[in-house]
Amino acid sequence: MLSFGTVFLHDFLHAGLLTATVTMVCVQVGAMAMRVWSGRWTDRRRNRPGYMRACTALCIVLFAAMAALSWSSAASAGALGITLVILLGASGICVSAWHGVAYTELATLAGAARAGTALGMANTCVFIFMFLTPALVPHLLAWQGWPLVWMAGSACALVALPLLAPKATPQDAKLAKAALSRSR
Repeated sequence: MLSFGTVFLHDFLHAGLLTATVTMVCVQVGAMAMRVWSGRWTDRRRNRPGYMRACTALCIVLFAAMAALSWSSAASAGALGITLVILLGASGICVSAWHGVAYTELATLAGAARAGTALGMANTCVFIFMFLTPALVPHLLAWQGWPLVWMAGSACALVALPLLAPKATPQDAKLAKAALSRSR
């Protein structure tokens, strides 16, 4: 989102500098606020896996909606263009809202003895995809345009849904509580 959001706004929606700047500032500020809020919210409710599944499901829907609206030849005009700007902002916030929650849950599940390794592996995966995304998106754009890019984002979230936060079993909850008590 941060690498290609402004490109999408400029090249596809023909948005001006002010629109692109305001949209991306809203994404960054909204994402910052949501990361803090989501951490506090999930701490109080002890529902990190459910929250991560909900964020991932919302990303699937938002990216799919952007893909569907981007197919229209009139997508950059009027209400459709405004809707795409709003969807871009919402999806940018959504893809960032759960980061702290995910890292916290990962460290909790790994336990104090393995938290560093688990977080190192997670960060390595993140940086691999941060490298691959800008290498692949231009090829998707050249091949089929923005609808394919947004569908690829939706597909990635769909693939991540069962991997990111599988449904917890009662045994998982017991293990997480035991790991949390050992780390205190």
